[in-house]
Amino acid sequence: MEKRTRWRALACLALAVVGCDGQEDADRLARIGRKVLDRVQSQAGDGGDKLTGPLQAIRGNWNELTLDARVSCRLRWDKELEGTVIQVQAAGNGAVELRGIVSGQSQRQHAVALARSTVGVGDVLDKMTETGKGR
Repeated sequence: MEKRTRWRALACLALAVVGCDGQEDADRLARIGRKVLDRVQSQAGDGGDKLTGPLQAIRGNWNELTLDARVSCRLRWDKELEGTVIQVQAAGNGAVELRGIVSGQSQRQHAVALARSTVGVGDVLDKMTETGKGR
């Protein structure tokens, strides 16, 4: 896997975890992230810069990721939405628009709830269609 793609995947996975609502949850996840980073640094020894440098860069740039990128990553990594392709576009003022095809009402509601619970999202515009084969 290409190095850049690997780091994007890692960032998306981390964002799936970070997409929480409350400040208490965000603080708790930040503490966990620091503990993981400390453990990686202690295990890596002298070669740690290769591993921890990019991890610190990712940790430092969470707020620089766009709203649509955060939502897109969470949707892409969710097991209930596996096999669906949902396009996310920021519509301004914390609103995001979801377009794509889902298998049914259950997936549609789950995608909207997941997007709505992402930090920074104020409103979700649901423009998805259902195939009728849904769960």
